[in-house]
Amino acid sequence: MSENNKIVFLVKEKLGAIILVGVLVASLSFLALVASQKNFKAGTDFLIIQNQTESQDFYSLFKSAEYVRDILSESVYSELFINEVIKTEKINSEFLPFDKRKRMKEWSRIVKVKGGSQPGIISVEILGDNQKEVLNISESVIEVMLTKNRLFRGEGNIEVKVLSGPIIEKNPGLGDIIMVVTGGFALGFLISLIGIYYKEERDSKLYRNTIDKDGEDEEYRDSLKYLED
Repeated sequence: MSENNKIVFLVKEKLGAIILVGVLVASLSFLALVASQKNFKAGTDFLIIQNQTESQDFYSLFKSAEYVRDILSESVYSELFINEVIKTEKINSEFLPFDKRKRMKEWSRIVKVKGGSQPGIISVEILGDNQKEVLNISESVIEVMLTKNRLFRGEGNIEVKVLSGPIIEKNPGLGDIIMVVTGGFALGFLISLIGIYYKEERDSKLYRNTIDKDGEDEEYRDSLKYLED
């Protein structure tokens, strides 16, 4: 039997056990996701608008917007940005640890920044267990991005606007759950299939070795009987 046919045969024969392991791993993946994630998230999309001057062509305008997007995206994680967020007084100044290293680490767990498919779009996601706190942090970030962006990008004929948000959702979202559960099931299915395959191979090898040994013992007994005769 070819390897492919053997795998198909094992899947058909052990389908129930394979599906059971897949469901088990999918369930564990779901529980791990829920336990490790914050309860709420708020997403805001920012649009970077750069007014074109007579000396700028489309390519230089495009690269400039891309550069500003990258600078602002990285600046969100900076200590300066955190301090400006606290200065808005929309949130309690003690919501982050006072130790600088711990503060930066905790902030990076709360805030996630993604560059959009377009060079002038930044998506900022705030995570937290308290819906009101998530909204307050989002509003603070928005205020800093709109009114204090010059602190991070320098001078330039640039304006930052809110494209959409903040949009508050339960976390994890349905898309995240589907992806994790599907991936967990596929992983469990694959692991169980590999385990069953190697177990069958091992048992088959042991069986062949037993048959060969029995054959050798029978030949040995026949030779002794021939000598006695």
